[in-house]
Amino acid sequence: MTRPATVFAALTLALAAGCAQMMPEAGAPREGFVTALARALPFAVGVYGVARAEPAAEGGAQAEAERGETVLPYARVGAGFMIDAAGHLVTAAHVVTDTDEVLVKLADQRVLRASVVGADAELDVALLRIASPGPVAPPLGRSSHLRPGHWVLSVGEPYGLNRSVAAGIVGGTDRHFSDDPELLYLQTDIALNPGNSGGPLVDARGEIVGMNMRTVVGAYGTPGVSLSLPIEVVLAIAEELRAGGIARPRLGAEFDDVSPQLALASGRGTTQGAVVTTVRRASLAERMGLRPDDVIVAMNDRPIGSSADLARSLLGWRQPAGTKLVIWRGASVLTLKLD
Repeated sequence: MTRPATVFAALTLALAAGCAQMMPEAGAPREGFVTALARALPFAVGVYGVARAEPAAEGGAQAEAERGETVLPYARVGAGFMIDAAGHLVTAAHVVTDTDEVLVKLADQRVLRASVVGADAELDVALLRIASPGPVAPPLGRSSHLRPGHWVLSVGEPYGLNRSVAAGIVGGTDRHFSDDPELLYLQTDIALNPGNSGGPLVDARGEIVGMNMRTVVGAYGTPGVSLSLPIEVVLAIAEELRAGGIARPRLGAEFDDVSPQLALASGRGTTQGAVVTTVRRASLAERMGLRPDDVIVAMNDRPIGSSADLARSLLGWRQPAGTKLVIWRGASVLTLKLD
C-alpha cells in the first residue's frame, strides 16, 4: 500500500507539471521588463512643441517679465520614437501643431531641434527629422502578433516626468471608434497621461508595436481603456508624409458597429457590417449616395464584418473611381458605385 505522504508528494509533482505546461511562453519575467526595455529605451524620445507664449497665459508671462523673472517659452510636452537609423521619428501631431519650433530630447539627454517633415492632424500622426541619425535601426515589431492578455509597456513624459515607464496588458485589438473613421487602435489598460502622447508601445520582447495616443474615460467610469495606434498604421502614415502628403482618399462618413438592438430592429438578426452614423456634405460618401443608418457589408468585393473591417479597408484605399459598396438599407440590398 502506498503511504499517504508519498501519494501527496506524487500529486504535488503532477500538479506542478500540469501548471508548467499551462504557463504561457511569453509572460512577465521575474526581473520585470528590464531586458525588454533595454532594447527600446534608446529609441524613445521626449518631444516638445515650443511656442513663444501660451495664449491664455500671456498676461502672466508679462507680469513675470516685469518682476525680472526669466520667462521660458511655453512647451507642449509629448513623446515619440525613432523609426529608422536616418534620424526620422514619429509623434502625435497635436504635440507639434501650431508651434514655433520642435525640440527633441534623446536618451543621452541631448536636446536637438527637429524639423516637421509632415503632419496629419486628422489621423494625429507627425513625422519629424533630427540631424543625428542613430547607429542602428530601432526594434520595430508587429502588432498583429499581439493577443488579449499579452504584456505591453509604455514610455513617455507624463506630466514632464522624464522617460516614465508603465506596464499593462492588451485588452483588445482592432478597436474602432466612430469619431475616428479611418483608424484602428490597440486597447490596453496602461495608464496614459498628458505627455504620453506619441510615445512607443513596447511588447515583452522589447519591440515597438504601436504609438500611444490617449485614454478613454467614460461618463460613469474611471480610466482603464487606453488606445495606441498599431505600428503598421503608424509606419504607413509616416511613409505617406515622407512622400509629401496623404494619398489616401477620405470617404467622409462616420460609422460604427451594428448594435444588437439595430440588428433586431432591421430584421436582419445579425450584427455583421458597419452602420453609417454621419455623412458629410460634399463628401465622397454623399456622392455615392450613402445615408445614415445604411449598413455596409462589403467594399470592393471584400466582406465587411465590423466597423474595424471597414476602417482597415479605408486605410488601404487609394483609387476612389469605381469603388463599390454593398449596403443594407432597411430590408433592401443595394450596390452603390462611385463613378
